[in-house]
Amino acid sequence: MDTKKVEEQLKDFANQWRSKLEEFQTQFALGKMDAGDAFEKQKDTFKNLVLTLKENLEKATDIAKENASDLKAKLEELQLQLSLGKATGTDAFEEQKKKIELALHEVFIEGKKFFNTNFDHAMQQFDNTSQLFKTSLEILKLQFALGKMDSKDEAEKIRKEMNEKMNEINVHFKQAQELGKQNLEEWNKLMKENYEKMKSFADDWMKKK
Repeated sequence: MDTKKVEEQLKDFANQWRSKLEEFQTQFALGKMDAGDAFEKQKDTFKNLVLTLKENLEKATDIAKENASDLKAKLEELQLQLSLGKATGTDAFEEQKKKIELALHEVFIEGKKFFNTNFDHAMQQFDNTSQLFKTSLEILKLQFALGKMDSKDEAEKIRKEMNEKMNEINVHFKQAQELGKQNLEEWNKLMKENYEKMKSFADDWMKKK
């Protein structure tokens, strides 16, 4: 497996995600983001990443066939979950979100079984990008909820708070990218912290509504 190529591809996807989060931020702040359409765009982008990882896995010659087969099956399950139809409401979104996050976790756990330092780096990059994807899902969770709100003032309040949170994420992401050049583990730590902050914010707000 050309691990350097894989890592570069995953870094490219991470950069794409940053651009998409910035696009999210603009649309969210203006109240112009359709949650269902945005969810489909996010899934489509991540499907491309999964396809890339799967193609590189199939070309690998330094990984045991049985191990590669197990990871390929997990990747195909993730592809399946990302290919489900458009979520037309909060319940459908939450169901898809739950299954996608479980499939992401299983891919990462399966990939970590490889005793291959270079491939381990590739899986860390995959996990970094997964954290960005999951962060975007927390934003979408709020957007689905906002679509059902009657109070414009309350909706405007949450958009303002979310804009501040997304500004923080963008700053942290830039820091993580610089760290990632030297230390993938530190980058991964920052990405997970960003996700946990956004998840905590979204969960707390959902309890109040």
